[in-house]
Amino acid sequence: MTRVDVRRWEVVGLLVYCALLGVALLAPTSSTQSGMAGWLAHGGLNQSDAEFLCNALIVAPVSALGSILWPRTTWRTWTALALVGACAVEITQGALLTERTASYVDVVANTLGGLLGALVVLAWRRVSRRRTAAGTPPSSPVGPRRPRDPRS
Repeated sequence: MTRVDVRRWEVVGLLVYCALLGVALLAPTSSTQSGMAGWLAHGGLNQSDAEFLCNALIVAPVSALGSILWPRTTWRTWTALALVGACAVEITQGALLTERTASYVDVVANTLGGLLGALVVLAWRRVSRRRTAAGTPPSSPVGPRRPRDPRS
């Protein structure tokens, strides 16, 4: 599989994930999502903490995949994009979906998820760069090799 093929699948994966995320976040009710968070609540978290964690983790793959596809985009930009996206979703939920309510807590959780995904890829790249400099090849490629952006 060539690098172009890999990149194509990365783009397809990001688009499919974003579409599924949109369906989940803009569904008429949140009963399915709350039920999924209930699985974590059985593991020792209370329901509100479980929902916060799920709201953060559901957004992290978007910024992680995006960071892989567009490595020059900084973690700050992904965090800002997550904030804007979370605000748009919550405004839509509050204004158009009668069974849903807008929540500032969800905006914070989604924004932290965007930050988390970008930081995971940034950390992996730094570890990979150190291993490469030490003569040990990285375990798997993540995105194309490009010069380090001084802003990150």
